[in-house]
Amino acid sequence: MVCKDIIKIVEKAAPLGLAYEWDNSGFLCGDINKEVKKLYITLDVNMYTVDEALKEGADMILSHHPIMFRGIKRIDRNTPEGYVIEKLIKNDIALYASHIPMDCAANGINEILADKLGIINKKVLEPSDRFEGCGLGRFGELKNEMTLRSFAETVKKALNTPFVRICGDPDTIIKIAAVGGGACDDLIPAAIENGADVLVTSDMKYHISMNSVESGLPVIDAGHYPTEVFVTDIFADLFKDCDIEIVKSTERDIFEVM
Repeated sequence: MVCKDIIKIVEKAAPLGLAYEWDNSGFLCGDINKEVKKLYITLDVNMYTVDEALKEGADMILSHHPIMFRGIKRIDRNTPEGYVIEKLIKNDIALYASHIPMDCAANGINEILADKLGIINKKVLEPSDRFEGCGLGRFGELKNEMTLRSFAETVKKALNTPFVRICGDPDTIIKIAAVGGGACDDLIPAAIENGADVLVTSDMKYHISMNSVESGLPVIDAGHYPTEVFVTDIFADLFKDCDIEIVKSTERDIFEVM
């Protein structure tokens, strides 16, 4: 397959128009007309994953998280980002990132995250005004109401993570749950407005968590990696009927429990 054909498949599932202004999704490096026989899919683009892609002989990397978020003025191979960019260019590896588009897609990260946690009758928390059925976050009913403590255990098991952090009364009854894969504390107002009893997200800051609970919304911080790493399964499914070899990253969560 040619690189631009791979991009067409990704953007059909997750239109680039879903990206927010600050996002850096899209084709980020390489030759868009490059022939791609082996596609490496990953949550992150970093020193580990780029080296692994090289070892696997990948022609292209398809990632969720982009690089060059804030723009760069120099490429210094002694910095993590400079190392990555130099490796990609020297080894002719193309790079495409589907970040917010894959978060917002109708069958993207937030949709699947809600499914994993047993949320039914799902709706979009922050709907797109351009793409029907798309937008950031999801909310809906639990099949069976439970306490915040019990739901936190459900989240742990569903996401195969050794720990989550909860903020709120553990005995709070949860009937409606909202989710935002990755760091989505900006979805707190929408979750409250839509009657959610809890928000599952990650990277929650101390005072934001406190304010959320005091506003009536408990929070479960399930970690950035656990709430998004299954994006590799989403990517792989896009190419299940294509004549291309798929290699999944073996990257692990950067956090461990001591």
